[in-house]
Amino acid sequence: MKSTDIAIVGAGPAGLAASGEAVESGLSVMLMDDNHQPGGQYFRQLPRQFSHVDRVRHRRAERLFEVLDHPRLHYLPDCVVWDVPEQGILAYAAGTGSGRVRADAIIIAAGATDRPLPFPGWTLPGVITAGGSQNMIKGQAVRPGDDVVVAGNGPLLLVAAMHLISAGATIRAVVEAAPFQRRAWSRLASLSWSPSLLVQALSWRLRLAAARVPFLTGQAVIEAHGAPALEAVSIAPVDHRGGINRASVTTLEADCLVVGNGLAPAVELTRLAGCAHHHDPMLGGWTPRRTKDLETTVPGLYAVGDGAAIGGVELALAEGRMAALAALLQRFPCACLRKRRRNLARHLDRLGRFRTAVADIFAPPETFLELITPETPVCRCENVTLGELGHFAADGAAGMVQLKSTTRLSMGRCQGRFCLATLADLVATRRGIKVADLDWPRFRPPARPVLLGDLLHEEIPPPVLPDDPHLPRGS
Repeated sequence: MKSTDIAIVGAGPAGLAASGEAVESGLSVMLMDDNHQPGGQYFRQLPRQFSHVDRVRHRRAERLFEVLDHPRLHYLPDCVVWDVPEQGILAYAAGTGSGRVRADAIIIAAGATDRPLPFPGWTLPGVITAGGSQNMIKGQAVRPGDDVVVAGNGPLLLVAAMHLISAGATIRAVVEAAPFQRRAWSRLASLSWSPSLLVQALSWRLRLAAARVPFLTGQAVIEAHGAPALEAVSIAPVDHRGGINRASVTTLEADCLVVGNGLAPAVELTRLAGCAHHHDPMLGGWTPRRTKDLETTVPGLYAVGDGAAIGGVELALAEGRMAALAALLQRFPCACLRKRRRNLARHLDRLGRFRTAVADIFAPPETFLELITPETPVCRCENVTLGELGHFAADGAAGMVQLKSTTRLSMGRCQGRFCLATLADLVATRRGIKVADLDWPRFRPPARPVLLGDLLHEEIPPPVLPDDPHLPRGS
């Protein structure tokens, strides 16, 4: 088993910032990431074989990447951290280099995943998530479509539209479910907590206007049409409760629909580690409980960036540094580090206020469940429709665990990342309770799909499991 001072999961902005802070202070770091190149989603790079690379866009990233050459940092790309079997230990799969690492401190900067919401036609070829669109453009220089509708909720729609325009796509419309303009003016003072981010957002909006892209607010996609692939998109007004005005439907021709309804923190590892979580829709859903130093309820385990609470790249960079400083202070409780932590805490507070203002502006309708018809797949991996869920619920399978067992919902390759949140909304609405009060299926390893062949390269010790398989480890 390897050992290191700090083990960091994720080589995106938060993980790279934490790595730089730690190695510059004299600690050894093992940085693991499941991508082939560093940068995460925000600083995603083209393959090295590509002759054209946008150096301006990655100039800031290159400064972060300098830490990868530091002698005290061991960087493992193409590495999937799949379990937290014991406190202070991570299990990872990396081909013939699979194994485990023991660390004095662990920083999880696992990033976030798209949260797609089902509607008729959402599984058609040509319908992709905002994150998927970003991956295609930034990671492979591939334009996902020629005539594109960008729809959903949240600031990520503006980012996706900007990259699509840069890639040469024609944006038929940006469709935002929130009544954006009215809320934006009322929160303008709060947005001044981060002037640079405010200026960036305004520049995106002006670029859309310059490109004559319709920006429709208070509307949502109600159906995607086409055979065998996407041909058109129907949109309709939506009120703050999620009610659809189907008497006022507009249909737009498109060969690509980019949908983004916010992001959800990737909490699989913090769940497996036994960290306490709470449900906050404004932060992306389930988030680990953290101290001001970003330490979770498991001592020595920190969660940062969008993998802990959705907040954007600036907040991720600052949180990565804060977690590394907190880990340093555990070993070297000196006045200079405390001063740096205080200054960084003030910066985090300003960014947090900006995040709250943005979340208020883009607050979505209370529910999107009215979009789902009985024939709509809720779980696309196992092709479980709303009608099937209703049938089993009528037979007595009222809870999430029962519905998962009877329908196989969330048992596919995505492991519930795309469908469990929708199931929770459906069950909570049916039972008249809060999502946080539901009995959620237990998270089990592996946190992400791994190759069995990779695991065979590791001499895995026998797990210590409770007699009752329904109890968590350590019970």
